[in-house]
Amino acid sequence: MSNFDELVSKEAYLIWQSEGCPSGQHDRHWAMAVERVQARAKAARAPVIPLSIKRVVLSARPKRKPGQPGWTLASAS
Repeated sequence: MSNFDELVSKEAYLIWQSEGCPSGQHDRHWAMAVERVQARAKAARAPVIPLSIKRVVLSARPKRKPGQPGWTLASAS
């Protein structure tokens, strides 16, 4: 059994337990588990942006949107 299959199996078991151990739901539980494991793997690969960079980016955005009263090209920078 691959590591992925083992993770999915454990997740499907947890889902099955959380639903009160219903019978006949194996395929649905397995599909849900695959989605959850893949989502976790994707989130783990997502780049983490340090808070200091987020602050710089957010502070560089225009305070007003085009078309709003008081918006000028100068307010965009």
